[in-house]
Order: sequence, then structure tokens, then C-alpha cells
Amino acid sequence: MARVVRFRVLDGIAVVTLDAPPVNALSPEVRAGLWEAFGRIADNDDISAAVLVAEGALFSAGADIREFDATPVPPSLSQLCSRIEDCTKPVVAGLHGQVLGGGAELALAAHYRLATEDVRFGLPDVSLGLVPGGGGTQRLPRLIGPERALQLLISTQSIDSAAAHQIGVLDGKVDGDLTSAVVRFAQGLVAAGKGPRPTRKDRRFLKDGRAYQTQVTKARAALAQNPLHAPQRVIDCVEAAALLPFEAGLALEEDALARCLAHPQSIALRHVYVAERQADSALLDREGAAFKPVEPMGKSAVQRLRTALRSAADDLVSLGHADPARIDGALIDYGFRKGPYGGKDAARDAALARRLVAAMMVEGAGLVEEGAVQRPSDVDALAVHGMGFPRRQGGPMRAAQTMGLLQLRQDMREWESDSARWAAPELLNRAVLEAGGFDAV
Repeated sequence: MARVVRFRVLDGIAVVTLDAPPVNALSPEVRAGLWEAFGRIADNDDISAAVLVAEGALFSAGADIREFDATPVPPSLSQLCSRIEDCTKPVVAGLHGQVLGGGAELALAAHYRLATEDVRFGLPDVSLGLVPGGGGTQRLPRLIGPERALQLLISTQSIDSAAAHQIGVLDGKVDGDLTSAVVRFAQGLVAAGKGPRPTRKDRRFLKDGRAYQTQVTKARAALAQNPLHAPQRVIDCVEAAALLPFEAGLALEEDALARCLAHPQSIALRHVYVAERQADSALLDREGAAFKPVEPMGKSAVQRLRTALRSAADDLVSLGHADPARIDGALIDYGFRKGPYGGKDAARDAALARRLVAAMMVEGAGLVEEGAVQRPSDVDALAVHGMGFPRRQGGPMRAAQTMGLLQLRQDMREWESDSARWAAPELLNRAVLEAGGFDAV
């Protein structure tokens, strides 16, 4: 098995190289390799400094999303970042390409950071309903201040090399061979007698507590009506960076991450992320970061879901269970941009939204049973990208699972008296018997 982390020493400079194609994901094997490498650096008196670089098209795209649903394997990313930052010899990160999520947190744990022009630096964890788990919420505000840190952490947008250098993430930019440049930089640090520079000890932006809290309060006010869970937890963590000792802030971040991982929004967002990448190209086409249903199969499936939603809404209106405005409002409150009748005002009616989602789930089950799509998650990806189903709800199949399949089936047995469109499909019956629900059928 190829080593995913390579180690060599050049004239007293340890060169640690990530080599886990295609995206240098921070898998348990990669974390273990880095842990071992930095242990060797600490134990070897002939090593005076270290550089951290990566092979391939990018530095690191962060965590392996599949690991979020598995039993944690030590060392954690947070433990690894602390080990790197605690190194008694200066550590220089050489960055290129994408430096995202956990990859960005590795860079923040290093004492110095250089990058090529093509760098994109960002912490997009909230797009998966998560907070960073490697100390990013504690180190970033120390490095660039709370306002810019919150912007990066909440927006999910990455910044280029010039912007990262301007705001203080980077110490310099590199032309030419990156590894050679960072080794020379590390040698210069040693020659100048410059040692480690832990980000945790940088208190420039923590000195004015009132100004810091003003930015936290401002961010909280801006998100007052935001239905997403993770951004609120990010703000809590960034606030803690100024209020708590560093280790306590890390503990709070760890707790926030655990809460996010268990939250239905994150489960749904991670589900959609995997589903849209797993869907057959005959159903869903990827153009950069965007996904679009494909003609004819993908668009036909989307149209069937749209028709199922509208027909269920019409039935509820004709049966006197709700008026069009109430239906539109319930769907908007649920997360749709608009309802089938064009209303704009949101009205909280979770029971009504539940019935409408169930009708879409029934149609989705039909698509699976007929072979129009390969798996239930395909239905979810198509619903999100083709009909505006709220991403944070995960699509009709995932949303039904979140509601509780057994209870939903019991409810549908009552609703079936109104219309056969709420008759429980065989796929639902099978999913009820599986611990993994629709994910397992």
C-alpha cells in the first residue's frame, strides 16, 4: 500500500508531503501519517524546521465526508492540528490549489504559510451543516479578526491568494517550485533564529473585547431570521475564541461539531452532497459547482415530482383541508422559494407540509420501483436541483426518513381515505424494515 504521507529531510529541514490522490482528503490514514511525521520531527535533534506540502492538483480538500457517519478514528483533526502547532520547531505550510475545510485548518495550525497564485482558501463546512472541527473557529479570528473570520466561516466562499495574503492568512506568495521555496523560507527562519509562531498565542484581535463582541453581535443579528443551524454554532464558537482559554474554545468547538453532526439539517445536507455526486449522468449533469437535471430522463422525473406535489395540493384544497394560500405558506415556511399557487407569505403549518412531502415521497418511490432512477437518493438530488426542494431538508425521500418512516406510514393509512396518492408504496414498507431506511433499499 502506497504511503499517503511521505517524509524526508533536506539539510536539516523535514519535508512532510501529503500524497493521497485525488484530493488529499484527511482520512484516518493521512492523519495517522501526519501524526507520526510530526512525532519524528519532535524527536530528531538534527531537524531544525519542517515544511508541509502536498502532491497533486491541490493541497487538501479537507475531510472525507464518509467518515462523518463512522466511528471516529484517532487522531482527530483537532488533535493533529494541535500537535503541529505545538511543534517546538518552526513549521511552514506550502499551499497550492484548493485549501479547503480541514486542509485550511492544517494550514492555520502551521506557524507560517506560503502559497502559489492558484490557491483557493476557504472553510465551507457550514454548507454541510457543520462547524470546522480542527480549531478553525479558534485560530482564524486570532489571525484575521472576528469580522473577516465570520465572513469566511459563514459564507462558505473561498478566497484567492491575493485576498488571503492581504487579510493576513498568508505570509507570502511563491513563483516557481513551491517545495523549494518553502524549504528556503524555513532555512531563512532558522538562520534568523526565528522559532515557532503559534496562532493560538496571537492576541492582536482579542485585546479589544468590546470591538470583538460588536462583530459577533452584528453577525448574530444578520442571521436572526436564518433557518440554518450551523451558522449560529459558528458564531458561538468564534465568540468563545475571545471569551475562553484556547483549550476551552477547542472543547466548545468539538461539542458544537458533535451537535451539528447529529442535527437533521446536517444529515440532510450531507445526504444531498453524496446523492448529487452519485446520481447517474443520464439524470443529473454537473457543470462546475452546479447540477442540472438532464433531458429526457432527469427532467421527466422532476416533472412527475412537480405534478405529484400540485395534485396533492389540489386534493387538499378540494377536500377543504387547506386553501391555496395556506398551502403556499406551509411550503415556503418549509423552505421552498414559492408554492404551487404562487403565494409569497410563509405560514407555519408543519402538518400540511408533512402531507405534501409524503405525496412527493410516494411518487419518488414509484420512480425507483419502475427503474426510472436507480436509487431513492437520486430522487432527492433531482428534487433539490430540479424543483427547488429545500436542500436543508434533503429531498422528499430523506425528509420522509427524518420524519420517521413508521409513524409516517401510520399517518398515510389515515390519509389514504382522502386519496389513493397517499397509499404507502412497497418501497416504504421495505424501508420501514431496514435500520438504514431508504438509504438501505
